[in-house]
Amino acid sequence: MFARKGKSSDIQASIQRFTDLNRDCVSRVKHLKILLDTLTLNEKRQLLGEHSFETFHLVDELLLATDIDKNPQLEGAIEAESGLWTLEQVLCLAPELVGSGWQRHAIESLLKKAIFPKNLLAVRKIAIRLFLIFYQCLGVHGKATADLDRVFQCLLPFFPLKGNENTEDVLTEYCQSAGSLEWNEKVNSGKITSSSSSTLSAKERAQMLQVYLDKFLEYCTRETVRIEWSDEGRRLECAKFIIDKVIKHYMGECFEELETNGVDVFGGWEGAEEVGEPLDTADPVVIARYWLIRWINNLASASQHGASQQTAHSALLLYHQALFFSHKATNVALTLMREAMTLPLACSNVTHKVVSVISTWLLQYEIPPFVATGEVSIERSSLLLANILLGFFHSAYLSQCGDRQNSAVSISFAILSTFKQLVAVRMQLPKPLSSRFWTELSSGICRCATKICSQSDPYSQSVAAAFTSTLLSNTVIVKAVRRIDMDDSVWDDVHNVLQRGVWISMAEQWAAIVLSVTRALILHLAHVDIFSREEVHRRATDNAVSRRQAETASVEDSRKFEQNGDVAEDNVFHDTDDITNAVSSWSGDKTTWLLTWKRLISLVNPYTTANGPIAIQAITQTIQHLLSVSLYSLAHWLASRLVVVPLQFLPQCVPALSLVLSVSVKPPPLLAANIIQCFILLLRNRETQVLSAICSLTACELSIIAPYALENCSELLPTLQNDSLKTVQILRLFAMFAPSFPAAEEVLLNQLATTEVSLSDSLMIVKALIIIILQRAQIDLLISLMKIVESHRFAVRILPLFSSCLPSLARFGFSNPVLQVLLRSASMIREERIRTEVEWMMGSLCLSAEQPELGTVLRGILGDRQMLLQGELVTLSGQFPLPGFNVSKWNSVEPTTTSTDRNVFVNRNSSIISVNREAQCELTCRTVVGRHCWTLDTHVAPREKSTNVTTWLRKEANRGRKSGRENLGILGAMDDPFDELPECSSPSPSETWQVDSSQWAAAIEESRRQPQALRSVPLETPTYSTPSRILEWRSCSASLGLVPSVCEVPPNFSRDLKHLDQTCSREVHKVAVIYVGEGQDEKTSILSNTTASAEFDTFVAELGWEVRVGRGHEGYPGGLPGDTSAPYYADADSEVVFHVSTALCGDAQNKWKHIGNDEVHVVWSDNSSKPYTRETIATKFCDVLIVLENVGDNMMRVRVDTASALEFGPLFDGALIGQAELASLVRTTVLNASRAYRLARSDHARPLRHREDVFFRETPSLMQPLALSHAINALYVPSI
Repeated sequence: MFARKGKSSDIQASIQRFTDLNRDCVSRVKHLKILLDTLTLNEKRQLLGEHSFETFHLVDELLLATDIDKNPQLEGAIEAESGLWTLEQVLCLAPELVGSGWQRHAIESLLKKAIFPKNLLAVRKIAIRLFLIFYQCLGVHGKATADLDRVFQCLLPFFPLKGNENTEDVLTEYCQSAGSLEWNEKVNSGKITSSSSSTLSAKERAQMLQVYLDKFLEYCTRETVRIEWSDEGRRLECAKFIIDKVIKHYMGECFEELETNGVDVFGGWEGAEEVGEPLDTADPVVIARYWLIRWINNLASASQHGASQQTAHSALLLYHQALFFSHKATNVALTLMREAMTLPLACSNVTHKVVSVISTWLLQYEIPPFVATGEVSIERSSLLLANILLGFFHSAYLSQCGDRQNSAVSISFAILSTFKQLVAVRMQLPKPLSSRFWTELSSGICRCATKICSQSDPYSQSVAAAFTSTLLSNTVIVKAVRRIDMDDSVWDDVHNVLQRGVWISMAEQWAAIVLSVTRALILHLAHVDIFSREEVHRRATDNAVSRRQAETASVEDSRKFEQNGDVAEDNVFHDTDDITNAVSSWSGDKTTWLLTWKRLISLVNPYTTANGPIAIQAITQTIQHLLSVSLYSLAHWLASRLVVVPLQFLPQCVPALSLVLSVSVKPPPLLAANIIQCFILLLRNRETQVLSAICSLTACELSIIAPYALENCSELLPTLQNDSLKTVQILRLFAMFAPSFPAAEEVLLNQLATTEVSLSDSLMIVKALIIIILQRAQIDLLISLMKIVESHRFAVRILPLFSSCLPSLARFGFSNPVLQVLLRSASMIREERIRTEVEWMMGSLCLSAEQPELGTVLRGILGDRQMLLQGELVTLSGQFPLPGFNVSKWNSVEPTTTSTDRNVFVNRNSSIISVNREAQCELTCRTVVGRHCWTLDTHVAPREKSTNVTTWLRKEANRGRKSGRENLGILGAMDDPFDELPECSSPSPSETWQVDSSQWAAAIEESRRQPQALRSVPLETPTYSTPSRILEWRSCSASLGLVPSVCEVPPNFSRDLKHLDQTCSREVHKVAVIYVGEGQDEKTSILSNTTASAEFDTFVAELGWEVRVGRGHEGYPGGLPGDTSAPYYADADSEVVFHVSTALCGDAQNKWKHIGNDEVHVVWSDNSSKPYTRETIATKFCDVLIVLENVGDNMMRVRVDTASALEFGPLFDGALIGQAELASLVRTTVLNASRAYRLARSDHARPLRHREDVFFRETPSLMQPLALSHAINALYVPSI
């Protein structure tokens, strides 16, 4: 590079050397560059204007002295490049001079020499730039002739001309005939024939054309801003001139119908839709169209925020202004954008760019220039732009896209995404659009969708879902959200698309839209959002992500095309939920939403083979949502469509039809009859899907369908041995029918007797038959069932459940047969804990009524060393329930508080006796069974002589009779240690205490007892009772043998006695009973109930008898506070308290403290709209859930849900029970369920066993025997 010189003397020296014609060319060029690098723009113009001759002389000498095409050596190339550079400076710095015709022929001669086709590529590129500058300068001054137009048209090698002329030949002819008449004659005659054939292949020619087109169009834009006009407005004239010449000489050659079928946006003509023949990608016409469309699109998309390079940016802005300055150029630009939609898919790069520009205008992110000027309305412009985009779907290349399918799909998604954003995102457009536009847009999309989606090719399969989603969501949002009065014929067009579509994905998209519209409908009608907040937020987030990806898709595709020449990414249409995102409240019009929903859900026919399953699934889901918010009429309307589907699809309709029948608001009688008829058809067709639905029918509906079910299921059962689920459903069906149909009972017995029946099925059959036995008190069925169970392969597992359900039969007077069954069961059970349960059942049965088998029962219990149960039977046999003795008061209550200072304790091994020394003679006996209190008093009634005393008893009575003991009966025969003591009369209060010591000494000497240390007794004046009371007490204590068993206890022994007394001698249970009202599905509302239905109150009253916890109730309180009423039930071995939600005190939280900790929950549900589940009131303690549902005709359906595998009965899941016997069966079931839950734990022991441990191991260990003298002293009761 040349260094810059700023001194005036240096500039003058350079000017002298530059203008010295005798100097060599290289030196003169050197000094010219120094001058141009130093001077300002005006000074440059002045220099070239004053020394124009010298400048052109230099150019001529450099170029004419060098034969460019014949001297491709380095030295010649340098000289040619210097000459062209000098010429470029003249053209750029003196455009007015050149444009006026100065040295025109000379310049043209030089350019002919430079643009000769055989020149070096670098020289030829420079020559093309110089020709464009020269051409513009002349054109602005109106001096561009036809021969120059012809040269301008032929600058690019192998550019396709209409007459199939070779541009290289034309240009060669021009360069060789410079200045002769021959060239003008050939130009006027038109066609110039080639004298030689090209040696390049078609591929090489195509590549050369691409290279020259790229640079040529770049030079057209860039070189205009490099011309230094004194008037800046000349640049815009240059841009207009170049655009006009490119349109005429290039675009006119490539686009044959540019004039006749081009777009006229100002006149309202869009051009006729014509589908041309597909062209090869290497065809010069395709290449030329690609680069011309790319160039015109870049001009149209130029904005103030465009390119980063300042020169390129200013050039694009200049040409953007020139492009939309004239109507012709604007129409040509829109025409080429339309033609971009028909380019081969290998040109998807430019198609993406055009789609991006049109989308920007259509979405009104930028207002098109021809609209901003007011010359074209926004409606006409938007329709034109939308139709240009839709033109892509008429491309001839889509049907044979092959490996270019990704490109086709990517463009399609970009176009459809634009339409979706126009409707769903751009809610407030700067220039609103009319209903005509929306109608025509929907119609246009429908026409394209009908054409594309009805074809069976890979491309159609890829875009069918996107078309459906765009079409449906746009139609819904325009009509219901935007509330635009669009023509209803659009629905017919949409229906036609879905009817002619051949892809399942279209029906799937329809189903997704139906869900969103159903949500919007329910939001407006019921003000309930069926989507959770998380779901709504997720869909909104997906929308935002999808739009960002859609915005960057075109850019990414462009980059990939520029790098690889193809777009090969995995195109995925991001299907966003625009409807949910657009509807956030119920501010819309209810009627509009209802009409839109009905039209939408009717679009897909559930009767066709292709779309039937998906349509049925969508309708089923919609019915569920409608019923959940009590929109029954709409649900019934949809159900009426399902009852007429073909038989092959009818099984899929069963869940929805069953749900319609199960809600509280019953469907119209005709619809209900049709649903029952559908179920009967399915039964006759041996469709097992209907079994679960039949199990949920009401009692009245079951009575209708029962004969058909029994007839067909009996034949179906043997064929389902490998399908355990269906077998269970059939057996449950027979179990429901068994109480009313003997045939079902027989089937159950036969099924139980087979060897193939599983354990779970066997247990359910046994439960069903037990319910029949309990309902009918049918002993013959009991005996038959026992015979089958005894020989069953699962007898060990069935017998415990079988035995646990039978004791309630004793209330019908069948205790003896039941006891026989229990005895046989106990003999077959090997597990000790299970056998203990059966023994307790037998014990409870023996206590309820005298049994001749009591001895047998006792022997079995003694063999198992069940001490507590033995004590129960021996103590209470034949006395339970005691006359006037409430079973809740199983333990006697001590009259006074137990105190170690006031009581003497006697350990009799099997009992602990405490004697109160201060009050009247009171005895409290604590055994393993319980606690019993007595108050002793003298029996004053005359004693009757016994007539049945045996001889040996008389001998014993007469032997050793003492004085004063003649009438004491058998008590006198027993040794009394107090007999050896001298008697004394009671002194009067005034006498002094005097005793004859000799008599006492003689008594001591004669006694054979060893003297022992006596505890010190405080001196106090004892109070004596009458001698007769003393004698009675002595006889009583001697008869009971209390003296040797008197024990010493620690001071805190009363606390241990309290622990023993609080250790239950019976099994205790807490059961939650919850009432659920209509429409209640939340914990707070459910637990807040204080009243319930009359049926529920009757049921609760029959669970047990009502008690008030606190004083007066000595039974199990169930953890309830004092003065709380609750149902209570007890028998010989168990107690149960029912926590009824409507009877508990306090708010919902306070009630939950009791109910939430219960292991068994019984729920009476009157809520027919939503079934009660564990999640309704979630708790980790509810191991067994029993739900009672009213099914009409005073019948209740039982649902049983367990957290773990438990075996209990008699109620089972799906049982139908009458309300009359419901309470007793529920009570038996909850007791067995609670026991089954406890037995499932390996460390479980009955509370009775626990009392045994406390009684035999803990409490007696604290009692130490006393010496005899101390025992006598302790037992002496002065108050007596």
